[in-house]
Amino acid sequence: MRQEEGIVIKTASHGRAWVETVRTSACEGCASKGSCHASGKSMEVCAINDAGAHIGDRVLVSIGTGTLIKMSLLAYIFPVFALMAGAAAGNTLGPAHGMNPSLAAGIGGFGALAVSFVIIRFFEGKIARGDSYTPRITRILPGAPLA
Repeated sequence: MRQEEGIVIKTASHGRAWVETVRTSACEGCASKGSCHASGKSMEVCAINDAGAHIGDRVLVSIGTGTLIKMSLLAYIFPVFALMAGAAAGNTLGPAHGMNPSLAAGIGGFGALAVSFVIIRFFEGKIARGDSYTPRITRILPGAPLA
């Protein structure tokens, strides 16, 4: 389970809260970074407030490892497979339609890559609305807020 410390900066509806955390290198690989409002070294993320935290509380925000793996597969592996499958399909089907196999492979590969990005964008909206892929505030930490 991936965990980050942060400060609750505002509460939201439906039992959620906005948490400001320090941006780490792991955030760059996260497929959910599009739903975070990153600015410089800190970022804001909306999390389910399981701990009942209030504004100014220092909290621990967690997201499951399985969730990170699924999101990484969707964001990185799926487009690569789409590119390869489209190129293979174009290379195979192109000559049957009187096209140069290399040209057909390029068109098929980049076409499938573009379609994969549209599919990812579609699922991004569904994922953002659901709770299963949303970070959770799991604990209120004792001590002073982070600097």
